[in-house]
Amino acid sequence: MASPPVAVSSEVSPEPGGSGRPEGEQERLLRRGELLALGNHLREALETYSAALRLGPPAGPRCLETLVDCLVLNYRLRQGLDWSRDQGAREEGGGGAAGGPLSCCGCRGFLGEPVTAPCGHSYCRRCFRRELRARCRSCRDRLLLPSPAEGGAGAPLRTSVVLSQLAEKWFPAECERARTSNRLGELLSQGRFRESLSAASQALRADPSDLMLRVYRAESYAGLQEFKTAIEDLNFVISKMPNWPEVYFRKAKVLHDAGFVGDALQLFLQCLSLDEDFAPAKLEVEKTLCDLLSPENVRESLKESAWNLPHIRNKPFILGPEMEESGCNLQLCPEQDAIVCEDGRSKHKKQGETTKRDSEFSLVSGTVPQNLIDVADFECSLCMRLFFEPVTTPCGHTFCKSCLERCLDHAPQCPLCKESLKEYLAIRKYSITVLLEELVVKYLADELSERKRIHDEETAEHSDLTKSVPVFVCTMAYPTVPCPLHVFEPRYRLMIRRSMETGTKQFGMCIGDPQNNFADYGCMLQIRNIHFLPDGRSVVDTVGGKRFRVLQRGMKDGYCTADIEYLEDIKVADEEELKKLRELHDVVYNQACGWFQNLRNKFRSQILQHFGPMPEREENLQATPNGPAWCWWLLAVLPVDPRYQLSVLSMMALKERLIKIQRILTYFSRDQSK
Repeated sequence: MASPPVAVSSEVSPEPGGSGRPEGEQERLLRRGELLALGNHLREALETYSAALRLGPPAGPRCLETLVDCLVLNYRLRQGLDWSRDQGAREEGGGGAAGGPLSCCGCRGFLGEPVTAPCGHSYCRRCFRRELRARCRSCRDRLLLPSPAEGGAGAPLRTSVVLSQLAEKWFPAECERARTSNRLGELLSQGRFRESLSAASQALRADPSDLMLRVYRAESYAGLQEFKTAIEDLNFVISKMPNWPEVYFRKAKVLHDAGFVGDALQLFLQCLSLDEDFAPAKLEVEKTLCDLLSPENVRESLKESAWNLPHIRNKPFILGPEMEESGCNLQLCPEQDAIVCEDGRSKHKKQGETTKRDSEFSLVSGTVPQNLIDVADFECSLCMRLFFEPVTTPCGHTFCKSCLERCLDHAPQCPLCKESLKEYLAIRKYSITVLLEELVVKYLADELSERKRIHDEETAEHSDLTKSVPVFVCTMAYPTVPCPLHVFEPRYRLMIRRSMETGTKQFGMCIGDPQNNFADYGCMLQIRNIHFLPDGRSVVDTVGGKRFRVLQRGMKDGYCTADIEYLEDIKVADEEELKKLRELHDVVYNQACGWFQNLRNKFRSQILQHFGPMPEREENLQATPNGPAWCWWLLAVLPVDPRYQLSVLSMMALKERLIKIQRILTYFSRDQSK
């Protein structure tokens, strides 16, 4: 159900800077325009936006972002392009040929000068340099922009060394074509249009199937104001690659520069209907609408096209009579591409369909010769084994994820080029390089299976909580008692990470021993949370679990390990003995409460802040293998020699433990009474 037309308040001045403008009226109209657009009342939305712009220039064209999104959605729906079809087109290679082993995630062309984004997806350098995308086409994560020297705002990403070497080895001809395209791009960016036109034409005579060369030639023609010839080149590309968003954008730019703003707007929307994250097209639509709806243009008709442009000559979807007066007839209906048959007759095809001749034209390479596939090209330079979970750093080098993390434990630098990776380490987003992993799966399946088997065996070894258990040699730890740790040594960074990766989230804690490196008894710690600091250090929140006795000591990658057996309190079965145990327990518990209450406020506050409140008295003294929790809490807060604490930790009889604690409390209570 459509809403009634928006009535513009009579208080609003029709000219910028007019008198009587209510405070905040423009913001109110812009907000109302957004709501109307979101409700698919596009005619009323356009009227409201136009009224808002009569009050003065907006803060920027981004105020029309919601309107653009709604226009694109409307366009898509009227073309019958649902999300599932769009996703299918992407997977088939929306702007390039399907199935190419080295194709760009953005333009779908050959992966010339490959760059791997932080999300793990790889793009050709051209897509980054031209800033064609704001988000990753595969996962929609934000893409880092190039460095300020390249016209961007973020940290630069270097060419991926491994992918670049594979491209040069597998497809040298395509790499040379990519270099030719890059040179043409540089000439165009410098405004040397005649040189770029000559170079593009010469390259096309040698290789007529290169569609990217036609795009560059069309841009050269447009730079020389030869718009009709430019359009002819772009129409040819569209006939071969009807699902390539960029070619619609390039054609729209040519039309816009030629003065055909309405046709250009149509094609910008077509580009966005194929790829909603094509950043330059969205910006152009916002700028165009801002101009069309501004006071000086709102009553002028757009220039009619003088050329036969089959891709935009369809029955228009008229937003409203008022917009007809301004020339803003947005054609929101399915496009059809004219195809000439061999007998000279023409027919139409729906967008997304291809002909047999289309297979002759491609933006990416075909299959890889089997004799060029070498496992040595996929080996990590650190472990000298097949890549497992390959990760590419901003400097372009690739390593196994675990290998890189171990190196960053020691220094925030690339292991190969020594470039600083401080920012990379601070973000801690080690995304798998998707394309490399796919290539390994496709071409080295047997080798990967063996590599995975070895990895699983190593992981299983780290998962055993009785054999080769990792041991943190530091301080006393007790069952149920929190034990926060500041982890900064490389060996313990590795140990903590392995505990997390295996899923056990546990390791042993022992105090040091001058003869045996660490004590004979300890306590397992359970990791509850980890807070990573930008330089790789971490604050680990742990709590004590089971007690253990060390059976055999060992070493693993710099940290201590031990074969252990767990300790449990011996349960009292005799009723009379159990009654005496409860009486002793209650006496010692009350004595502990009295000692704690008699502490100075300063000391009591510090204990509460660090260890929390003293646990409540437990009814069932033998409910857990370690006995009442308050005993361990008290042992942790009492200022006792660690060797004495260790002797209590090793006891397996609650009665003995209570007697030891009672002696300690009696000693400290005498000091309190003095």
